[in-house]
Amino acid sequence: MAGLLDTLNDLALLIERAEKSAYGRSFDQLLANDEAYDALTYRLAMIGETSKKLPDDLKARHADLPWRAMATFRNFASHDYFGIDAHLVWQAAMSLEPIKAMVVEETARCRGSASGGSDT
Repeated sequence: MAGLLDTLNDLALLIERAEKSAYGRSFDQLLANDEAYDALTYRLAMIGETSKKLPDDLKARHADLPWRAMATFRNFASHDYFGIDAHLVWQAAMSLEPIKAMVVEETARCRGSASGGSDT
């Protein structure tokens, strides 16, 4: 469980930092701020990379999340950075809440299992 909990903590940190990059900015303001845009794109890519480490049973419990799209974004950001559509970056940034909710739920599940609680 420690490995999974570490991965969930990494995701929580990346989501928090991605939200900071976009917070209080409109789409146009984000595009006008290279540092914020680059940071956000990088963090979204790292969310995609980190999500690949999650076990299949966790992904099955949250089948509504865009697992493949997150991994694809990571690949695209890493291999064709300047080809990324800024609207896709914005859309991904505005869609973090369900992923954040999954992290909270699964972190509680891990902590409950570690303390002997039921994970049903």
